[in-house]
Amino acid sequence: MERMMTAFWDEDCEQVHVRRPTGQEFIFSGRQALAGGHEVFGVQVIDNEIWVLTGAAGSRRPTWKARYTQTGTYRGTSAL
Repeated sequence: MERMMTAFWDEDCEQVHVRRPTGQEFIFSGRQALAGGHEVFGVQVIDNEIWVLTGAAGSRRPTWKARYTQTGTYRGTSAL
């Protein structure tokens, strides 16, 4: 069985938790993803990038993605 990188959003602490295939775990702040009154809809792992899917508070679906590296470096935000 192949191991894969997983990630999830901790709503209470506003943090992203990432677990590498090696078992190494990183926890980092997701404040950039919440800028402008956004809320998090989900987290998606794409290759070695973590996408935090966000949208305006109260909206029905995400409209933005905040990109992070697997070690927590913020890589910017772009529209979906």
